Amino acid sequence: MKELEKYIENTLGEEAKIIAVLKSKMQGLPFFIVNNYKLYSLELFGREIILVEVKTKITAEQLRKHIDIVQQAFQRFTVAVLQPIESYNRLRLIQKRVPFIISGKQMFMPQLFIDIKEFGTYTAEKMEVMQPAAQMLLLYHIQVESLEGINLKTIALRLGYNAGTISRAMKYLLMSDLCNLKGSKDKYLHVNFSKKELWEKANPLMIHPVKRTIFYSGIFENNQLIKTNINALSDYSDLNPTAMQYYAARPGYIQWLTDEYPNQTGNLEGDICIEEWKYDPQKLTNNNTVDKLSLYLCLRDRKDERVQDALEQLIATMPW
Repeated sequence: MKELEKYIENTLGEEAKIIAVLKSKMQGLPFFIVNNYKLYSLELFGREIILVEVKTKITAEQLRKHIDIVQQAFQRFTVAVLQPIESYNRLRLIQKRVPFIISGKQMFMPQLFIDIKEFGTYTAEKMEVMQPAAQMLLLYHIQVESLEGINLKTIALRLGYNAGTISRAMKYLLMSDLCNLKGSKDKYLHVNFSKKELWEKANPLMIHPVKRTIFYSGIFENNQLIKTNINALSDYSDLNPTAMQYYAARPGYIQWLTDEYPNQTGNLEGDICIEEWKYDPQKLTNNNTVDKLSLYLCLRDRKDERVQDALEQLIATMPW
Protein backbone atom coordinates (compact mmCIF):
# COMPACT_ATOMS: atom_id res chain seq x y z
CA MET A 1 0.00 0.00 0.00
CA LYS A 2 3.02 2.32 0.26
CA GLU A 3 3.28 2.37 -3.52
CA LEU A 4 -0.41 3.23 -3.77
CA GLU A 5 0.00 6.06 -1.24
CA LYS A 6 2.80 7.57 -3.36
CA TYR A 7 0.73 7.21 -6.54
CA ILE A 8 -2.24 9.04 -5.00
CA GLU A 9 -0.03 11.77 -3.54
CA ASN A 10 1.89 12.32 -6.79
CA THR A 11 -1.25 12.25 -8.93
CA LEU A 12 -3.71 14.23 -6.81
CA GLY A 13 -1.34 16.30 -4.67
CA GLU A 14 -3.12 15.06 -1.53
CA GLU A 15 -1.45 13.35 1.39
CA ALA A 16 -2.60 9.74 1.47
CA LYS A 17 -2.47 7.53 4.55
CA ILE A 18 -3.91 4.08 4.05
CA ILE A 19 -4.87 2.04 7.15
CA ALA A 20 -6.06 -1.57 7.26
CA VAL A 21 -9.66 -2.03 8.41
CA LEU A 22 -9.80 -4.12 11.56
CA LYS A 23 -11.52 -7.52 11.40
CA SER A 24 -13.82 -6.45 14.21
CA LYS A 25 -15.27 -3.78 11.92
CA MET A 26 -15.98 -6.31 9.17
CA GLN A 27 -18.36 -8.53 11.13
CA GLY A 28 -21.43 -7.40 9.23
CA LEU A 29 -19.96 -8.41 5.88
CA PRO A 30 -20.65 -11.72 4.11
CA PHE A 31 -17.99 -14.41 4.54
CA PHE A 32 -16.98 -14.37 0.86
CA ILE A 33 -16.13 -10.66 1.13
CA VAL A 34 -14.08 -11.06 4.32
CA ASN A 35 -12.37 -14.17 2.97
CA ASN A 36 -11.47 -12.84 -0.51
CA TYR A 37 -10.58 -9.20 0.04
CA LYS A 38 -8.47 -6.98 2.25
CA LEU A 39 -10.12 -3.71 3.22
CA TYR A 40 -8.39 -0.42 3.92
CA SER A 41 -9.41 3.08 4.94
CA LEU A 42 -8.18 6.21 3.17
CA GLU A 43 -8.98 9.84 3.89
CA LEU A 44 -9.14 11.83 0.66
CA PHE A 45 -10.40 15.40 0.21
CA GLY A 46 -11.71 15.36 3.77
CA ARG A 47 -13.80 12.21 3.42
CA GLU A 48 -13.19 8.59 4.37
CA ILE A 49 -12.97 6.11 1.52
CA ILE A 50 -12.94 2.31 1.81
CA LEU A 51 -10.44 0.53 -0.43
CA VAL A 52 -11.07 -3.07 -1.48
CA GLU A 53 -7.88 -4.83 -2.54
CA VAL A 54 -8.58 -7.30 -5.36
CA LYS A 55 -5.99 -9.99 -6.07
CA THR A 56 -8.06 -12.63 -7.89
CA LYS A 57 -9.73 -12.60 -11.31
CA ILE A 58 -13.33 -11.43 -11.19
CA THR A 59 -15.83 -10.11 -13.72
CA ALA A 60 -16.78 -6.44 -13.82
CA GLU A 61 -20.37 -7.24 -12.84
CA GLN A 62 -19.32 -9.37 -9.87
CA LEU A 63 -16.92 -6.70 -8.67
CA ARG A 64 -19.61 -4.05 -8.97
CA LYS A 65 -21.93 -6.10 -6.76
CA HIS A 66 -19.19 -6.75 -4.18
CA ILE A 67 -18.24 -3.06 -4.06
CA ASP A 68 -21.92 -2.19 -3.50
CA ILE A 69 -22.07 -4.66 -0.56
CA VAL A 70 -19.04 -3.10 1.13
CA GLN A 71 -20.30 0.42 0.48
CA GLN A 72 -23.69 -0.34 2.04
CA ALA A 73 -22.09 -1.99 5.06
CA PHE A 74 -19.73 0.90 5.84
CA GLN A 75 -21.84 3.72 4.39
CA ARG A 76 -18.65 5.03 2.82
CA PHE A 77 -17.61 5.57 -0.78
CA THR A 78 -15.81 2.38 -1.82
CA VAL A 79 -13.09 1.87 -4.44
CA ALA A 80 -11.50 -1.29 -5.83
CA VAL A 81 -7.69 -1.49 -5.79
CA LEU A 82 -6.59 -3.67 -8.71
CA GLN A 83 -3.46 -5.27 -10.06
CA PRO A 84 -2.63 -4.28 -13.67
CA ILE A 85 -5.27 -5.69 -16.04
CA GLU A 86 -5.92 -5.63 -19.79
CA SER A 87 -7.28 -2.36 -21.17
CA TYR A 88 -10.51 -4.01 -22.39
CA ASN A 89 -11.20 -5.14 -18.80
CA ARG A 90 -10.60 -1.58 -17.60
CA LEU A 91 -13.15 -0.41 -20.17
CA ARG A 92 -15.69 -2.92 -18.83
CA LEU A 93 -15.24 -1.54 -15.32
CA ILE A 94 -15.69 2.01 -16.61
CA GLN A 95 -18.87 1.02 -18.46
CA LYS A 96 -20.19 -0.52 -15.23
CA ARG A 97 -19.19 2.67 -13.35
CA VAL A 98 -17.03 0.66 -10.93
CA PRO A 99 -14.59 3.01 -9.15
CA PHE A 100 -11.06 1.62 -9.18
CA ILE A 101 -7.37 2.44 -8.80
CA ILE A 102 -4.50 0.68 -10.56
CA SER A 103 -1.33 2.03 -9.03
CA GLY A 104 0.77 3.83 -11.62
CA LYS A 105 -1.80 3.21 -14.37
CA GLN A 106 -5.27 4.60 -13.80
CA MET A 107 -7.58 6.15 -11.25
CA PHE A 108 -11.31 6.11 -12.03
CA MET A 109 -13.65 7.57 -9.40
CA PRO A 110 -16.45 9.36 -11.27
CA GLN A 111 -18.33 10.09 -8.05
CA LEU A 112 -15.38 12.30 -7.06
CA PHE A 113 -14.97 13.60 -10.64
CA ILE A 114 -11.63 11.83 -10.94
CA ASP A 115 -10.69 10.07 -14.19
CA ILE A 116 -6.93 9.88 -14.70
CA LYS A 117 -5.32 7.52 -17.20
CA GLU A 118 -1.75 6.72 -18.09
CA PHE A 119 -1.46 4.54 -21.19
CA GLY A 120 2.31 4.46 -21.67
CA THR A 121 3.09 6.20 -24.96
CA TYR A 122 -0.57 7.07 -25.54
CA THR A 123 -1.85 10.41 -24.37
CA ALA A 124 -4.63 10.36 -21.81
CA GLU A 125 -7.81 10.29 -23.85
CA LYS A 126 -11.31 9.25 -22.89
CA MET A 127 -12.25 6.36 -25.18
CA GLU A 128 -14.83 4.45 -23.19
CA VAL A 129 -17.19 3.68 -26.07
CA MET A 130 -16.30 1.80 -29.23
CA GLN A 131 -16.58 3.96 -32.34
CA PRO A 132 -18.93 2.74 -35.08
CA ALA A 133 -16.03 2.32 -37.54
CA ALA A 134 -14.09 0.15 -35.07
CA GLN A 135 -17.17 -1.97 -34.41
CA MET A 136 -17.87 -2.38 -38.11
CA LEU A 137 -14.25 -3.37 -38.76
CA LEU A 138 -14.43 -6.16 -36.18
CA LEU A 139 -17.84 -7.40 -37.34
CA TYR A 140 -16.69 -7.37 -40.96
CA HIS A 141 -13.57 -9.38 -40.05
CA ILE A 142 -15.63 -11.92 -38.09
CA GLN A 143 -18.56 -12.35 -40.50
CA VAL A 144 -17.71 -11.21 -44.02
CA GLU A 145 -14.03 -11.83 -44.73
CA SER A 146 -10.82 -11.89 -42.75
CA LEU A 147 -8.91 -8.60 -42.67
CA GLU A 148 -5.78 -10.30 -41.35
CA GLY A 149 -2.73 -8.99 -43.20
CA ILE A 150 -4.72 -6.27 -45.00
CA ASN A 151 -3.31 -2.73 -44.94
CA LEU A 152 -5.34 0.14 -43.49
CA LYS A 153 -5.91 1.87 -46.85
CA THR A 154 -7.53 -1.25 -48.27
CA ILE A 155 -9.60 -1.76 -45.11
CA ALA A 156 -10.89 1.81 -45.40
CA LEU A 157 -11.93 1.20 -49.02
CA ARG A 158 -13.72 -2.06 -48.20
CA LEU A 159 -15.65 -0.55 -45.31
CA GLY A 160 -16.44 2.75 -47.03
CA TYR A 161 -14.55 5.00 -44.59
CA ASN A 162 -11.80 7.54 -45.13
CA ALA A 163 -8.24 6.89 -43.91
CA GLY A 164 -8.56 9.18 -40.88
CA THR A 165 -11.65 7.39 -39.56
CA ILE A 166 -9.98 3.99 -39.88
CA SER A 167 -6.83 5.29 -38.18
CA ARG A 168 -8.90 6.47 -35.20
CA ALA A 169 -10.74 3.15 -35.13
CA MET A 170 -7.42 1.30 -35.10
CA LYS A 171 -6.17 3.42 -32.20
CA TYR A 172 -9.18 2.36 -30.15
CA LEU A 173 -8.72 -1.31 -31.07
CA LEU A 174 -5.03 -1.16 -30.15
CA MET A 175 -5.77 0.48 -26.80
CA SER A 176 -8.42 -2.16 -26.13
CA ASP A 177 -5.98 -5.03 -26.90
CA LEU A 178 -8.31 -6.35 -29.59
CA CYS A 179 -5.78 -6.33 -32.43
CA ASN A 180 -2.29 -5.21 -33.46
CA LEU A 181 -0.62 -3.45 -36.34
CA LYS A 182 2.39 -4.90 -38.12
CA GLY A 183 4.74 -3.53 -40.73
CA SER A 184 6.85 -0.40 -40.79
CA LYS A 185 5.91 1.90 -43.66
CA ASP A 186 2.76 0.08 -44.76
CA LYS A 187 0.78 -0.88 -41.65
CA TYR A 188 -1.46 -3.93 -41.79
CA LEU A 189 -3.89 -5.58 -39.38
CA HIS A 190 -2.96 -8.52 -37.19
CA VAL A 191 -5.44 -10.29 -34.88
CA ASN A 192 -4.16 -12.64 -32.17
CA PHE A 193 -7.54 -14.23 -31.48
CA SER A 194 -9.84 -16.62 -33.27
CA LYS A 195 -13.06 -15.04 -34.53
CA LYS A 196 -15.05 -16.47 -31.62
CA GLU A 197 -12.48 -15.26 -29.07
CA LEU A 198 -12.46 -11.81 -30.69
CA TRP A 199 -16.25 -11.59 -30.45
CA GLU A 200 -16.25 -12.65 -26.79
CA LYS A 201 -13.64 -10.02 -25.92
CA ALA A 202 -15.19 -7.23 -27.98
CA ASN A 203 -18.88 -7.88 -27.26
CA PRO A 204 -19.01 -6.09 -23.86
CA LEU A 205 -17.42 -3.00 -25.42
CA MET A 206 -19.67 -2.80 -28.46
CA ILE A 207 -22.41 -0.21 -28.86
CA HIS A 208 -26.05 -0.43 -29.89
CA PRO A 209 -26.02 -0.06 -33.71
CA VAL A 210 -29.16 2.10 -34.00
CA LYS A 211 -28.76 5.88 -34.07
CA ARG A 212 -32.41 6.88 -34.49
CA THR A 213 -35.73 5.61 -35.86
CA ILE A 214 -38.63 6.99 -37.88
CA PHE A 215 -41.97 5.67 -39.15
CA TYR A 216 -43.07 5.73 -42.77
CA SER A 217 -46.65 5.47 -44.10
CA GLY A 218 -47.51 4.26 -47.58
CA ILE A 219 -46.16 1.85 -50.15
CA PHE A 220 -42.40 1.97 -50.13
CA GLU A 221 -39.81 -0.04 -51.99
CA ASN A 222 -36.12 0.71 -51.65
CA ASN A 223 -33.14 -1.60 -52.05
CA GLN A 224 -31.19 0.46 -49.52
CA LEU A 225 -33.26 -1.07 -46.68
CA ILE A 226 -32.78 -4.50 -45.11
CA LYS A 227 -34.81 -6.38 -42.51
CA THR A 228 -33.91 -5.93 -38.83
CA ASN A 229 -35.26 -6.15 -35.26
CA ILE A 230 -37.65 -8.99 -34.30
CA ASN A 231 -38.52 -9.76 -37.92
CA ALA A 232 -34.86 -10.39 -38.68
CA LEU A 233 -34.46 -12.46 -35.52
CA SER A 234 -37.39 -14.63 -36.62
CA ASP A 235 -35.39 -15.49 -39.77
CA TYR A 236 -32.53 -16.76 -37.62
CA SER A 237 -34.54 -18.53 -34.89
CA ASP A 238 -37.91 -20.04 -33.91
CA LEU A 239 -39.28 -16.66 -32.77
CA ASN A 240 -42.45 -15.47 -34.47
CA PRO A 241 -42.27 -12.18 -36.43
CA THR A 242 -44.18 -9.06 -35.40
CA ALA A 243 -46.83 -7.22 -37.40
CA MET A 244 -44.67 -4.10 -37.59
CA GLN A 245 -41.88 -4.41 -40.14
CA TYR A 246 -38.49 -2.98 -39.19
CA TYR A 247 -35.77 -2.00 -41.66
CA ALA A 248 -32.17 -0.90 -41.17
CA ALA A 249 -30.56 1.89 -43.19
CA ARG A 250 -27.17 3.55 -43.59
CA PRO A 251 -26.15 6.74 -41.69
CA GLY A 252 -27.84 9.82 -43.10
CA TYR A 253 -30.76 7.90 -44.60
CA ILE A 254 -33.48 9.37 -42.38
CA GLN A 255 -32.50 12.92 -43.32
CA TRP A 256 -32.81 12.02 -46.98
CA LEU A 257 -36.14 10.26 -46.38
CA THR A 258 -37.73 13.14 -44.48
CA ASP A 259 -36.58 15.59 -47.15
CA GLU A 260 -38.04 13.44 -49.94
CA TYR A 261 -41.25 12.34 -48.15
CA PRO A 262 -42.05 14.94 -45.45
CA ASN A 263 -45.76 14.09 -45.38
CA GLN A 264 -45.24 10.34 -45.04
CA THR A 265 -42.73 10.24 -42.20
CA GLY A 266 -43.21 10.74 -38.47
CA ASN A 267 -41.89 9.80 -35.04
CA LEU A 268 -45.03 8.18 -33.60
CA GLU A 269 -46.64 5.77 -36.04
CA GLY A 270 -46.63 4.43 -39.58
CA ASP A 271 -46.74 1.31 -41.74
CA ILE A 272 -43.06 0.48 -41.29
CA CYS A 273 -40.30 1.51 -38.89
CA ILE A 274 -36.91 2.51 -40.28
CA GLU A 275 -33.82 2.36 -38.09
CA GLU A 276 -30.88 4.51 -39.13
CA TRP A 277 -27.69 2.75 -38.02
CA LYS A 278 -24.38 4.19 -36.91
CA TYR A 279 -22.66 2.21 -39.66
CA ASP A 280 -23.84 0.83 -43.01
CA PRO A 281 -25.64 -2.50 -42.30
CA GLN A 282 -25.44 -3.58 -45.94
CA LYS A 283 -21.64 -3.85 -45.71
CA LEU A 284 -22.04 -6.74 -43.25
CA THR A 285 -24.55 -8.97 -45.05
CA ASN A 286 -25.09 -10.53 -48.46
CA ASN A 287 -28.88 -10.84 -48.18
CA ASN A 288 -31.87 -8.71 -47.21
CA THR A 289 -31.46 -9.32 -43.46
CA VAL A 290 -28.99 -7.58 -41.13
CA ASP A 291 -25.95 -9.54 -39.94
CA LYS A 292 -26.33 -11.80 -36.92
CA LEU A 293 -23.93 -10.10 -34.54
CA SER A 294 -25.25 -6.57 -35.14
CA LEU A 295 -28.75 -7.93 -34.60
CA TYR A 296 -27.61 -9.48 -31.34
CA LEU A 297 -26.25 -6.09 -30.23
CA CYS A 298 -29.58 -4.46 -31.12
CA LEU A 299 -31.60 -6.84 -28.95
CA ARG A 300 -29.27 -8.08 -26.20
CA ASP A 301 -30.81 -5.78 -23.55
CA ARG A 302 -34.43 -6.87 -24.19
CA LYS A 303 -35.94 -8.40 -21.06
CA ASP A 304 -38.29 -10.72 -22.96
CA GLU A 305 -37.26 -14.33 -22.31
CA ARG A 306 -38.42 -15.38 -25.78
CA VAL A 307 -36.08 -12.83 -27.33
CA GLN A 308 -33.19 -13.97 -25.14
CA ASP A 309 -33.80 -17.60 -26.09
CA ALA A 310 -33.85 -16.62 -29.76
CA LEU A 311 -30.58 -14.71 -29.35
CA GLU A 312 -28.99 -17.85 -27.91
CA GLN A 313 -30.14 -19.74 -31.02
CA LEU A 314 -28.73 -16.94 -33.15
CA ILE A 315 -25.26 -17.14 -31.61
CA ALA A 316 -25.35 -20.94 -31.72
CA THR A 317 -25.65 -20.80 -35.52
CA MET A 318 -22.55 -18.61 -35.98
CA PRO A 319 -19.99 -20.34 -38.25
CA TRP A 320 -16.96 -19.39 -36.18
